[in-house]
Amino acid sequence: MPEIYGSWASRRENIVTLGTLTTLAATDAVEVSGINFVFVHDVTGGNVTVVDEGSLDGDTWFSMDVAKAHTQSGVDAHFYANRPVRYVRSRTTAIGAGESVTISMACD
Repeated sequence: MPEIYGSWASRRENIVTLGTLTTLAATDAVEVSGINFVFVHDVTGGNVTVVDEGSLDGDTWFSMDVAKAHTQSGVDAHFYANRPVRYVRSRTTAIGAGESVTISMACD
């Protein structure tokens, strides 16, 4: 986790692509300095469920909200306010063969 994203940085430095998932997996975690988040799920396919997660220590993870099920290709934004965490990541809990999701995050 080489950088910290969040409220102390300029706006363009608050945005990071967490990664593209094609199997049941989690993105790399990033360290954040903020409490308000937007996660963008760019989905290819129609059977992808993503959980956006936070952590206080980078080892123990919890859901920032309920899992987001995507039933078609497209881009969805998910907003989380007043979530004081130190690290964030996203994890797929369901994904069909040949499908993918690219996840970006911004925080403030």
